[in-house]
Amino acid sequence: MNSSSTLTSLAMLKITIDQGGDYLEYLKPFVLHVLTQYNLDRVVDREIKEYVLKEFGLEIPERTIQIVIKRLSKKYPLRKQEGVYRIGGKLPDPGIILKRAEATRHIDAVVTGLIEFSQSTGSPISDRDVPVEAICAFLSQFDVPCLRAFLRGTAIPEVEGKGKSDLVLVSKYVIHTQKTNRERFDSFMVMVQGHMLANALLAPDLQNAPRTYEGVTFYFDTPLLIHLMRLEGPLKQNAAKELVSLLHRLGAKLAIFSHTRDELDRVTIGAANHLDRADARGAIILEARRCGRTKSDLLLMRGQIDDKLREYCIEVKDTPGYETSFQIDEEAFEEVLQDEVDYYNPRARLYDINSVRSIYVLRKGISPSMLEKAKAALVTTNFAFARAAWTFGQKFEQSKEVSTVITDFSLANMAWLKVPMGAPSLPISEVLAYSYAALEPSQEFLKKYMAEIEKLEREGKITSRDHQLLRSSTLAQDELMNLTLGQEDALTEETITETLRRVTEEIRKEEREKLSAEKEAHRQTQVQLQQLQEKKQEIQKRIYWRCRSKARFAASLASTLVGLLLVAGLAAGFGLRSSNHVLGWVLMGSFGVLLVFTMANLFIGSTVKSLHQRIQDLCLRWFLKRETAATGLAQTEFSDDR
Repeated sequence: MNSSSTLTSLAMLKITIDQGGDYLEYLKPFVLHVLTQYNLDRVVDREIKEYVLKEFGLEIPERTIQIVIKRLSKKYPLRKQEGVYRIGGKLPDPGIILKRAEATRHIDAVVTGLIEFSQSTGSPISDRDVPVEAICAFLSQFDVPCLRAFLRGTAIPEVEGKGKSDLVLVSKYVIHTQKTNRERFDSFMVMVQGHMLANALLAPDLQNAPRTYEGVTFYFDTPLLIHLMRLEGPLKQNAAKELVSLLHRLGAKLAIFSHTRDELDRVTIGAANHLDRADARGAIILEARRCGRTKSDLLLMRGQIDDKLREYCIEVKDTPGYETSFQIDEEAFEEVLQDEVDYYNPRARLYDINSVRSIYVLRKGISPSMLEKAKAALVTTNFAFARAAWTFGQKFEQSKEVSTVITDFSLANMAWLKVPMGAPSLPISEVLAYSYAALEPSQEFLKKYMAEIEKLEREGKITSRDHQLLRSSTLAQDELMNLTLGQEDALTEETITETLRRVTEEIRKEEREKLSAEKEAHRQTQVQLQQLQEKKQEIQKRIYWRCRSKARFAASLASTLVGLLLVAGLAAGFGLRSSNHVLGWVLMGSFGVLLVFTMANLFIGSTVKSLHQRIQDLCLRWFLKRETAATGLAQTEFSDDR
């Protein structure tokens, strides 16, 4: 199987839907291409399936091929004779070559970028086939299991040798490109959406399903609620919010069982109580440490749970009571869960059993053939839990076709297939959420890591401070995943030592950058203060000179008036009189002013010039007082520059 052909075909599917294709129309060009390229005497479903796999790297069920051929026969010269279709004329060229060229452009950009990105990890890539297979392995995780309609979970053929490292590498690459190279990230999303569209080809009968989920209540499991409450970070929350929004638009009701509400409460309290313990693990605790949340923050978030549920229109419903007619063998189901699911908290298994039992009670004996008729279903983020419920459910008519438990991505994919153009951001949110989750180390990996660093401390190869740093730092976890890509075999003394070196260097770098930033901030503050001071001084200068000008004018006016009075008083002293009563009093008053001024001059040396200056100073202070009251500047900041 050519993995490169698979990626190209997925991109072509996305291009087809962008051009307005409907449900099974996506596959028509692929089948037409096979029919025009191979000289077939008979058009046999099984043979067409093999040719599609060979040419395009997509594993499509024969039932789907059969429906597409039937559609083509209504438009093109395909005639059914003795139960077999035969080509009765010339078929049109579907233009696959042009579509391939456009799709290949996206693939080349993504693959080249992944090769470049891998050079910064512990497993650099040089062979072009390796990143192609890694991307296929990554995409195959976005499957749609647990419905009878889906014969397989994904159209991507089995990728041999895929492992955790492939998923971690591509996940890191996805997050990196989303932050640094939007065009390349968009090219990657072309393949993701193509794969989600390809999932529709696995279940041709889905085209007959209702276009809404009216009448169905989806009960959210605790891990999905944790995502919705942002307890495990914004990326997972965004994916959960996108799903909630789309389900509401499609008419579904959302709810949780009362026992699930209790479990969410217990999980939040437990995370808060263990947050300060050095050996505490779990996605909530790691996220809290990553973003600096405290115990109080987690308890506050716990107190906001009911408000958030109301915000998302999620109803808390009482857990159904036990009804003998619709009870499951809980012990048998627990055995299945033990085989499929590795529970970190044993109590969680009991909650899951109660949730599955409750769905059976709510379905009350109906045997839905499609999810839209299922009445109730539990939605979880735990693929293993969903698979266990599917396996166990094959014993009951109520769940043979539609499992009681489906994954959040399965539901998101099926809901998106109803309105792909109505929820364009949902695939992006799902991919980012998955990528973020894939970077979390497994419990086995963490156990081995803890054992290794404790051994290094005992042997004196690292200090107790180094041990504490490696144990509790989220940065150490990120660097370790970058070096090992989640492979336990790569977890050696060398990788741990290199992790310590990188973390220490990064901390020093952050401290240097912080110091540099503080210095720059201080410099900027000084510059701003200087600018404010200069602006203030400019204002002071303008106010001062304006007040000084006004004071001079007022002093000149007053001095002129005094001078006129002195001249009039001098004239009165020489015997000038006036028959005008008012003018006479003015002359007498002026003479009095002259006498007072003469006496002042004799004793204190007062002159008209000094009086002019005195009046100017008084006016200046008065004008400045008024201006400072209006502007808020201190009057002491103004001074005369005589």
